[in-house]
Amino acid sequence: MKKFNVVMMASCAMASALISAPLFASGSGGGGYSGGGGYSGGNSGGGLESRPVDSATRAYNKGKKMFAKRITCKKCSYKNGVTDSKTANEVAKKVKAGEFGLKSSEQSAVLQYISQRYSIRT
Repeated sequence: MKKFNVVMMASCAMASALISAPLFASGSGGGGYSGGGGYSGGNSGGGLESRPVDSATRAYNKGKKMFAKRITCKKCSYKNGVTDSKTANEVAKKVKAGEFGLKSSEQSAVLQYISQRYSIRT
């Protein structure tokens, strides 16, 4: 009878672990930080607490996206990336001159991203 109890306890523990594993999976719940701006869903997931994203962060994220999409993509002028402040200054001058076909708001976002990322004045 003792052996049966040990086996039952072990199988119950395994079943419990299998049932609760999805609860701890990454991305479960709706409470994680929303990188897309504004507030995310309810805070049932226990992740980072939701908080608003300020306009500077939104501009930085938009600039980072446009930088990757229009300046450092595989078919773009700087396909090997920008690795130093000298090249970043060069890119900033070209952005200001309108060489990448960015809209005005995209230009300012890219310039903000470049200035923060590469610690340069644009």
